[in-house]
Amino acid sequence: MYRVQGLMRDCFLCQNKTGTMKRLITILVIISLLNNGVACSQTKSNTETMNTSNNAKMETEILNLSQEKFLWKTSGKFDLLADLFDDELVFVHITGHITTKGEWINELKTGRFVYNKIKQKEASVKVYGNTAVLVGKAYFTVNGGSVYKLVYTEVYTKKNEKWKLVNLHTTSGNF
Repeated sequence: MYRVQGLMRDCFLCQNKTGTMKRLITILVIISLLNNGVACSQTKSNTETMNTSNNAKMETEILNLSQEKFLWKTSGKFDLLADLFDDELVFVHITGHITTKGEWINELKTGRFVYNKIKQKEASVKVYGNTAVLVGKAYFTVNGGSVYKLVYTEVYTKKNEKWKLVNLHTTSGNF
């Protein structure tokens, strides 16, 4: 400490000049703050890159899960659907009719409603933390031949490290 004070006292900038030490300290503080700002922006940029990469991975996961859901519907794998559907699922049908998970699984298992074919036209996903929203368009062939062009929204949330479908809303599309 005394050696540093001695060096500072002998420094040509500090000899007999009042305020020079304050200016030097101010400059050092500004340089330090600028360096910290660069480090913070780099850290933020790295974090944003990691989040973007993680979101892209989750978006792909949801797109694949939605496609699997269509396969399960058309192949009668209703137990897999039941596992995907959250216990609090709300399904708003094209008619405005609302069903729960239990009601809809029962409709499918009893054959009162049959998915014959589902052909997806397009879909996109946006992830918000542990929630993902998928919006898509597809052709649904149901109950032996009726074809519907539907626009649908699926809302997923991650519970216990597993994606659950919590909301499904369909409406007629024009495509």
